[in-house]
Amino acid sequence: MKKEFIDRLSAIQWIADFAQSEMEFEILREELNFNYIYNEQYFILARHLDGEVVSR
Repeated sequence: MKKEFIDRLSAIQWIADFAQSEMEFEILREELNFNYIYNEQYFILARHLDGEVVSR
């Protein structure tokens, strides 16, 4: 499942509200950027919606 956004601004606002730390914000923002570059859609995968963020 994906959390989809209409545009980048709404995605960044949602990430800012959802992220519990700066690191989590950066990870989600990078995923958003990656997904847009390769899929031309703004979305984040559901694993982050469950509160689980995997750092790389």
